[in-house]
Amino acid sequence: MNDKAEFEIARGERANQLLTDPLLVEAFEIVEQELTSQWQNSPVRDAEGREKLFLTLKCLHKARAHLTSVLETGVMAKATLAQRAGQTLSSYFRR
Repeated sequence: MNDKAEFEIARGERANQLLTDPLLVEAFEIVEQELTSQWQNSPVRDAEGREKLFLTLKCLHKARAHLTSVLETGVMAKATLAQRAGQTLSSYFRR
């Protein structure tokens, strides 16, 4: 097995564990709700405060998106290895 593929698969599996961990899911949800609530309830005159809350919310989304991307890369690496293994076996049997 390719070392890079193994690395990507392991990272993807870890990202899956994190994204499905109840405590981390809860943390993401609570922080997102709090930031959204503070943003929506901020005074109109506090444009700078709302901008900071919005940017913080975007960073939270970016962190989740990164974990999702790592998960998807791992899934793709696993599928690619499985496909290569299948092609190798099928080419062996065609001889």
